[in-house]
Amino acid sequence: MFNSIYELKIEGRDIKRFLKTLKRRKIEILNIVYSDESMLIKVDKNNYKKLLEIKTTYNITLTKLYGMIKYKYLLKKYSIFITNIIIGFIVLFICSNLILNVEVVHRKKEVRSLIYKELKRYKIEKYNFAIPFSKQEAIVKNILDNNKDKLEWLEIERVGTKYIVRVEERIINKLEEEAKPRHIVAKKDGIIMHIDSSRGEIVKSINDYVKKGDIIISGNISKGDEVKNIVPATGNVYAEVWYEVTATMPLVYKEEFITGKSKKNIAITLFNKRYPLFDFFPYKHQRILELASIKSNLLPIKISFDNVSELRVIDEVYTYEEAIDKALDLAKEKLMVKLDKNEKILFEKKLKTVQNNSTIELTVFFKVYENITAYQEINMDNIEG
Repeated sequence: MFNSIYELKIEGRDIKRFLKTLKRRKIEILNIVYSDESMLIKVDKNNYKKLLEIKTTYNITLTKLYGMIKYKYLLKKYSIFITNIIIGFIVLFICSNLILNVEVVHRKKEVRSLIYKELKRYKIEKYNFAIPFSKQEAIVKNILDNNKDKLEWLEIERVGTKYIVRVEERIINKLEEEAKPRHIVAKKDGIIMHIDSSRGEIVKSINDYVKKGDIIISGNISKGDEVKNIVPATGNVYAEVWYEVTATMPLVYKEEFITGKSKKNIAITLFNKRYPLFDFFPYKHQRILELASIKSNLLPIKISFDNVSELRVIDEVYTYEEAIDKALDLAKEKLMVKLDKNEKILFEKKLKTVQNNSTIELTVFFKVYENITAYQEINMDNIEG
């Protein structure tokens, strides 16, 4: 199977005479197929060399190779192409395991600096190779063990060529500075729905209507008509409050914007077609910024390092009813931006709808469950001794 076999075509007049020459030179022929003016013969490597030493007027052409010599010939013929493919795979392997960015997610600069310093100790930084997951878990444990008084939790997540490090700071509770004497008052007009008080004297009830500035939880602790103690009132007051929100929605709506989501990626471009290496959160619409690239002068291939941003494209045509529904949703969104997680919309009613050319203007009335807690400092100078 691995012997080197050469197939030769010999052409000329009286081809049988040349065959006698081969026998006379003791050149062993493995196979022969001949006609009047040509023949195909197969010989091994040694006999091929002997045959080439014969000086003759016959035309001798190498037509095919078999065995090991065939693979050597192909390797030599396509050596440049094979070399480029191997280099391409090496570059691809390096690129797919190379970390191009490390991002520590935390609002405090000093915590981020601490984590970057710790990660650097373990070679987790830009332009280094990714580490195995098992080793990554051990690194997380070591960092937490070395910073028990500062860090509560740590997570390292690899997203393509980027490490995202999330961290929670360990908060050591300290005694709060004593608040000054105060009342809890209404921040705005409303009907009280819930009072949660841990300190102070509640002077209003559920379902009471209050105006902005009305005292709801007093810092004056009284017995009868006499103030026995003055404290900083503590608690929360939730009430039903009211809003009118106006939202405008076009009947033909077009918008294109970057959402803020992005990722680093490696892409291979072959024959002008781009193939991304990673596809963790695919985007229907993308804006691609090429950061760097490696091109081959011999092959139609390019390896590029990209920053891919999510591009949201909205192109809608609404009916009158759909535009009203969209305007209602927009009004809710405008209101919800102002509310905290414990606050909510209780009731909604469309008050007025106006169509202006290609837009719908909708005014909506909302009842909202909202925290109306505000503070009013007690002026101790006005307290009678």
